[in-house]
Amino acid sequence: MAETLRIFVSTTRDLDNQRAVIAKAIAALPVQASIEIRRTPALLPTQEEIVERVAYCDRVYFLLGSDITAPAGLEWAIAWRLERSVLPLRQSLHPTPAVQEFQRLAPVPWIDFRNATELARLISLDVARLLKHPANRYGLLVAELERLEVYIRRLDRLRVRLDAETTGAEGGGILIDSRPSPTEESQNDF
Repeated sequence: MAETLRIFVSTTRDLDNQRAVIAKAIAALPVQASIEIRRTPALLPTQEEIVERVAYCDRVYFLLGSDITAPAGLEWAIAWRLERSVLPLRQSLHPTPAVQEFQRLAPVPWIDFRNATELARLISLDVARLLKHPANRYGLLVAELERLEVYIRRLDRLRVRLDAETTGAEGGGILIDSRPSPTEESQNDF
């Protein structure tokens, strides 16, 4: 019987709107799979409520912004204490000293994203790879597994293209054309 892929999304307050990006990225996957997205209750969650929601998740996405805020720090600690698989993602444009220390103490490297498009690509790629479980825990058909493989390759190519676009002059620069301008050509016609 097919299992449900359970995901917990933890964000600092400044990135809370990125939850919608994650949901849309998962909905756009080219397969029909049972996926549950969890979060901490919005109003005054207890530690027990957080533990209950994190305990049986297959993946925890932790989105770190410019400042570490409650309950994200507690969610982080609980996920590691329960030995959940955590993917730490950050968009720390102006990190506070608390965030800098939090990042430094992390047991795994951070994955940076600059915008919603990059976040969606990272999440889509990760969820697609999770769904390709060797024991086919999520009950995908052969055709769905093939579509997933094509999707993963396309996302990998997109990463390479995005990386290439941001190299060089730090994403900016001046292009110089050695051909004569139209006005120079018309002046040479006299």
